[in-house]
Amino acid sequence: MPNKKFNLSFMKRKATNAVTLAIAMLLQLLLFATSANAQNITVKGKVTNEQGAPVEGASIVIKGTINGTTTDNAGSFTISAQRNAVLVISAINFAEQEVTVTGSELTIKLESLEKSLGEVVVVGYGTQRKKDVTGSTISVKGETLNEIKAPNIFNQIQGRVAGVDIVNNSSNIGASGEIRIRGNRSITGNNNPLIIVDGMAYGGSINDINPENISSVDILKDASATAIYGSRGANGVIIITTKRGRSGKPTTSYNGYVAMVNAIDTWRVFNGQEYAKFKEDARQGQPAFATNPNVTNPYALNATEQANLAAGVNTDWQSLLLTTGIRTGHDLNVNGGNDRTQYYFGLGYFRETGIIPDQALDRYTFNVNIDHKMTERIKIGFTSFNTMGYQKRLGTNAYGTALRLGPLYKPYNDDGTINFQPTVLQGVDNTTINPLTSIGNNDIIKANTRRYQFQHNFYGEVKILRDLKFKTTFGFGWSQTFNSNYTGPNNVFNNNTNTAGSNLSQANSEGWQYTINNSLDYNKTFGGRHKVSVLALQEIQKNKFQSQQFNGQGVPADYIQDYNFQLVNTVTPQNSGYSESGLIGYMGRATYSFDDKYLLTATVRADGASVLAPGNKWVTYPALSVGWNIDREKFFDNVGFISSLKLRAGWGISSNAG
Repeated sequence: MPNKKFNLSFMKRKATNAVTLAIAMLLQLLLFATSANAQNITVKGKVTNEQGAPVEGASIVIKGTINGTTTDNAGSFTISAQRNAVLVISAINFAEQEVTVTGSELTIKLESLEKSLGEVVVVGYGTQRKKDVTGSTISVKGETLNEIKAPNIFNQIQGRVAGVDIVNNSSNIGASGEIRIRGNRSITGNNNPLIIVDGMAYGGSINDINPENISSVDILKDASATAIYGSRGANGVIIITTKRGRSGKPTTSYNGYVAMVNAIDTWRVFNGQEYAKFKEDARQGQPAFATNPNVTNPYALNATEQANLAAGVNTDWQSLLLTTGIRTGHDLNVNGGNDRTQYYFGLGYFRETGIIPDQALDRYTFNVNIDHKMTERIKIGFTSFNTMGYQKRLGTNAYGTALRLGPLYKPYNDDGTINFQPTVLQGVDNTTINPLTSIGNNDIIKANTRRYQFQHNFYGEVKILRDLKFKTTFGFGWSQTFNSNYTGPNNVFNNNTNTAGSNLSQANSEGWQYTINNSLDYNKTFGGRHKVSVLALQEIQKNKFQSQQFNGQGVPADYIQDYNFQLVNTVTPQNSGYSESGLIGYMGRATYSFDDKYLLTATVRADGASVLAPGNKWVTYPALSVGWNIDREKFFDNVGFISSLKLRAGWGISSNAG
């Protein structure tokens, strides 16, 4: 800061006329004025929303510096700044605003993003306002997903997203089922969509992701949108964005629930009377059996069925096997931060018992998201989600057996024990074992799965210019799955009578992948009406997978199960698996909008995949889409019953590397 005391003695000694003295006095006044202007002043202010309510945790930073502060719970702040300095005010869910310091008191009103920008949609390697999107996309918020408590998001979006079909084809807990986005693309190849989590390709199971940690899900459905991801996006893309921290005081939240799970419906099967009538009709339809007493009629009721019919036996095997499952979840989250660093920690536990006895799924999750602004130009971040899961898969095949058994057989003997082979006198399925033997027999029936999965993503972002940004991201994921199975004798899964006929197996598989993204992103608005966005991306992905399995038969005793293969009578190695693949991609995307009315998006991506044949390893995917926001036209001003109307069209080439 310049010295306020300006010594004029040397000038006075040298000055010989009034002109020199006047110049000296003018210099003194200028120096005093400069000194006063350079002094910082204490600025007190308040930040509110559009309704005047205080905004807590808003960031106030002096532009061009790292000096800043945050608002308290009353929206108030105090900062030391020079006059005419520019303050940058930002807050979660509000548009960033710049204010010039003209006095010691300021009142700042922030505008919500929803009003200023419209709903934001993740479109792959970036976001767009929903009204600017020209591809076919659907966005579902995490709050909407969690209206349904389920093991995974596929169960949550089932029947709620147009153009996405999900069919549950398994009775196992947490089964994701078959998911198809606008149908099948291949007769024999892979038709599953690509899953992206926090910007990186995800190689784990959908059950590894805790739905409570999801902020939003965006689904890209057409060729124009999926060309962004090249060959991997041929079957559509599901983009999952997890919750992140926000500026403000640390906030701790707990979410817990307990629910009951029941079968929505069951198969309509014959009761005892209907079954007897059915067999009688079948017998009458076979004259040869009816007129020839020497030929056994396979359609006639046997002695057991006749006796049970007379005794009023009417067994509903489905009801005996099905039960009420319990679903519970407990999640503890901590998030907060300041204008420099935001953090989010999530700890979760989920458990569900099946509607078929002896099924259970336990899942433990731990998520971390950290974003840190090193300077006004450099930002870094880290994302980590970790899952440990245990699953019991008992009893699933028993349900099929229950559907085969007739209603004129008793499930229990008169002494209360299980009727082991209820159909022993029947000509068909006479060796069928009672499906109730699958319940509570954990000593002789075991089908367990243990799985561990983690995904770590690191990113760095540099603002080269005001409108030009460089970002690099490295993601690494690893998963390991262990299956342990044992089936002893005398149950619905194994009709052998001793442990020499026991079956056991162990299978182990692991896979890992890493992805590296480097991108340049340019966004600029010209003249307030012309918006241009250009993205250039280079990507590398490497995948590796291997598995082994051993089967065995015969153990000295049931308690050994599959724990000691040295004691197994016969051990058979099964086919092991190994695969390794790589992909290199280059993508360019340009979007242009004029006056928020006329929209254009052009995308081209070139993928090189190791799984393709030599000489044909590179494929180019161009795409072009246009949009017209009709509601922005003047002739639409008087149409009050429609708030938004867009016409769009797209073209693109897509193919599957599989």
